[in-house]
Amino acid sequence: MVDYSIDIKDEGVAYEKAVSMPSASDSAIAIAGVAKLGDGVFKTLDALDAAKRRSAPTDSMIKRTAFGELSQEINSTKGLSPLNKRAGINAAIIKYTNAGFEVGQAEKDLAKMAGVDIDYIGFDPAQAAIDGALKLINDNPAHLTLAAQQLNAAEKDYTQADLLNLAIRNVQKTEAATLYIANSQVVDQAEFQSQFVPQAETLLSNLEAQIMAGLSIEMQAGKNIMPENVMELEVGLTQLRSFITSRIPPNLPEGTSRPLLDQLDVLKTQLDNLKNYDQNVIDTKVANYMRQNTEVAIEMIRKEVDNPILANALLSGKFDATTMVEGQITQLTKAMNDLEAKDMEYIDLFTYNPNVLGNTKADPDQPNVDISVIDNSTDKLHDPDEVEKATDMSLVKRKDVLFFTSLSSINLVEPKNMNVAEHRDNFLQGIGHASVVIAKSPEIFKTDTLNNIFNENMFKKLSVLDQIDPNQAAIARARLGDALVRQLQLVNTAVSGSDTSSYFKVTGLGQIEYDLEKRIDTGQIRMDRQVGDMVKMYANKRYNGDITAMIADRGRKLETLERSQIEDLGFKFQTAYADYRKVLKNSDKKKYYIKNLRRLGVLTGSLEQSLIQEVEVGESSSNGSLQNPWVIEWTGKRETDLKIMASIGSGEHYFDSAGAVRVKK
Repeated sequence: MVDYSIDIKDEGVAYEKAVSMPSASDSAIAIAGVAKLGDGVFKTLDALDAAKRRSAPTDSMIKRTAFGELSQEINSTKGLSPLNKRAGINAAIIKYTNAGFEVGQAEKDLAKMAGVDIDYIGFDPAQAAIDGALKLINDNPAHLTLAAQQLNAAEKDYTQADLLNLAIRNVQKTEAATLYIANSQVVDQAEFQSQFVPQAETLLSNLEAQIMAGLSIEMQAGKNIMPENVMELEVGLTQLRSFITSRIPPNLPEGTSRPLLDQLDVLKTQLDNLKNYDQNVIDTKVANYMRQNTEVAIEMIRKEVDNPILANALLSGKFDATTMVEGQITQLTKAMNDLEAKDMEYIDLFTYNPNVLGNTKADPDQPNVDISVIDNSTDKLHDPDEVEKATDMSLVKRKDVLFFTSLSSINLVEPKNMNVAEHRDNFLQGIGHASVVIAKSPEIFKTDTLNNIFNENMFKKLSVLDQIDPNQAAIARARLGDALVRQLQLVNTAVSGSDTSSYFKVTGLGQIEYDLEKRIDTGQIRMDRQVGDMVKMYANKRYNGDITAMIADRGRKLETLERSQIEDLGFKFQTAYADYRKVLKNSDKKKYYIKNLRRLGVLTGSLEQSLIQEVEVGESSSNGSLQNPWVIEWTGKRETDLKIMASIGSGEHYFDSAGAVRVKK
């Protein structure tokens, strides 16, 4: 057999030996080589990419190419029928926008040159409306003033964004009303009242608000309102009247459009009053006064209020507003919103006299009122319908009526204007209206509410009225007095109920006394009768035996030991003193009514005497000296008497149980 083996010596087992790893220097060389190779490759790729980008079309080139294609496609529609032309242009536009391009003014102009208008593309009507409103607001800042007044009326915090949003909504509402009236085709009365009238009233309210807001802006800027400013406002009103009346259909039943025309007349009358005002300039008070009256007059028309006396006073240009109270228009508007027509009306039981000043002759059909036959009771001072109406009112509505009446009638003008018949009659009517509302209230009004009626301005007017028309002045005083007496009766009832739970009892006119026995026997926290002996003893020692005076003084004359001996048994001076203050406070509640009744001419002597007087704390007649020894009321009870003895200081003199003077060792 042939031997094919080959002798490879040591190489045959070399595979079993460990492999030698390359050295660190070898790896670094290899890595550096690979990095250099990669750097070259990536630089080459970057260069290729840059060259590719340089040769690629730019965005502007792409846009120009697409625009050129769009132009060719639009031009290719020339000669086609209108329908096919629009279809072809629409297809080109769709292709253009699908490619990612926006349709701008250039594209719209291109289509328009071909005879097709595509301006609607990209148009946002809501944003356009807002932009238009913002322009109007910028041109007339009165819109912002009006919006601020509306937000202030809500009595809530608001931001500038809230203010601007409301102003925008107001402008848009007005613009919508204008557009409706301009294009209205009213055919019947129902549509006129349900659609046309609300839109027209929106324009009227906006004009009235802008007139007054514009005046306010001028005055806030330190400028005076000159006659020419009022003329500009009159031009605006004339234009509005012409605009509205031109759109009122002629076939409506007679009187249907009268409320709208009456509102226009109110604005015209007030502008005439401003124009004819006997001052060279119109100040803030005058403008606010006119605005207030205008608001009330227009609201009366809208609610069909039958109150000619009030209307005549509101539209009278004979007034002096130099000392009028400002800043109440917001409250007045809020009150009127919650009132019905009947709440703003008043039927007077008595007939008003004509103007007795100057050369005016008395009307024989309107005789003077004989005060001697007047019964000073609510039912005899007011018309039965007014008494019934006032009886059924809620407290909230009563407050609104009182505020409305006080501002629009009682406090409308200054006392010097009482010689104007319109204002005098309105004042008297306001007194009648307010007094019956107060008299028939089952609840007590806060004095802040009553102060809207019973104020210095009102009493001055009564004094003027005493000279002008004593009979009507007497009726007004009787009505106001009746209202106060009714409120005082409610206060007395409430106070008596509160005083029933008190430990003080009335012992005479204006005099009270602490009922210690009642406190010990009926208090929620029963006390040992020993406390009564301690209270009496220390009242004798420090307060001449006057327990009431000791409580009114909160026991401040007692020494620490003496006070602790009483309070440890459960009698708390602070609690008793709080009871005392409550009785005084209840009595003080009556002072407001008594004071105003006295100013009305009512004899209030007995009422004033019934007011609880504060207890006077006198000096003690005892001081522990030989001349003035302590007066001790010994109880005969060992434990109590020992405590009493402990309270007497060493060397002090006192009366013993037999009445002899002793000195404590």
